[in-house]
Amino acid sequence: MNTAIKYINEVLGSNLVYKEASLDTKNKLPFFIAKGYDFLEINLFNQRIILMIVKNDFTIEILRTHLFKVRTILNIITVAVLPPIDAYKRLRLIEKHIPFIVPGKQMYMPDLLISLKEYGLTNIENQQTLNMQPSAQCILLYHIQVETLEGLNFGMIANKLHYNPMTITRAAFYFQNSDLCKIEGTKEKYLKFNKSKKELWALAEPKMTNPVNKTQFYTGFIHNKSLKKANINALAHYTDINDEQVEYLAMRPGYGKFIGGINLKPIDKMEGNICIEEWKYDPELLTKTEFIDPLSLYLYFRENKNERIELSIEKLINQIEW
Repeated sequence: MNTAIKYINEVLGSNLVYKEASLDTKNKLPFFIAKGYDFLEINLFNQRIILMIVKNDFTIEILRTHLFKVRTILNIITVAVLPPIDAYKRLRLIEKHIPFIVPGKQMYMPDLLISLKEYGLTNIENQQTLNMQPSAQCILLYHIQVETLEGLNFGMIANKLHYNPMTITRAAFYFQNSDLCKIEGTKEKYLKFNKSKKELWALAEPKMTNPVNKTQFYTGFIHNKSLKKANINALAHYTDINDEQVEYLAMRPGYGKFIGGINLKPIDKMEGNICIEEWKYDPELLTKTEFIDPLSLYLYFRENKNERIELSIEKLINQIEW
């Protein structure tokens, strides 16, 4: 037990305190699982985690089944703590996405986007440098455009942006491993940005994606303050490009179930006068006006090869006050 805790503290720079799982917790589990493992509870980056210490020989499939049962019953992240095992067996565990710790050798916790080997911290999925997750993109754009997130712990950031703490933790590890910030603190974790907002944007922009997930055209009219003016309407607001007659609006994921009614009917693109874009994150978080934020707008148009659009988004970026 102490070896596992010491290993986590050394490689993550944490100061974990553990406790044995309560009798009430064990009683919720099937008898054969409760007797087959020792259980510790820790709090890592504001996340409760159960460490299942393997006491006997195991097969990968049985271990995966037992971990899943414990996680489902207790609704807590569950990680197996294993004795020294061969490298090929550790590889098999990773292939099966089974979270585990082999003290002194390797740690794999995909829920936290942590993958460590021989004391070296790396990122899962090829350093996570190709595409930024929408939640991480929203968090960083909020920090750059709305207000700083420095000085807020992960729980406070989660409440402010309406994400769960696990999502904030994953984003924080992504930022750290992408050299966008550092994670500081022991019991409570904070983001420390050592770069200006303009530098952050320059580093992060190639990893960011188009915020729009899908679009639907409608005929009719709509008045909804939760929808933000988007697309060419927003670009015309921020620059001197000519606007179009179609009204483009952006909504948060899943908000489509509230759209429609007698005054608004889905229709073909060629006949619609309103286009509603469902975004990968909530556009309302990133703006205090009726228009979407400038940086998300840039990400939407940056692949557009129309010379008129290219000149406008260049102007859009140049006029931002970093």
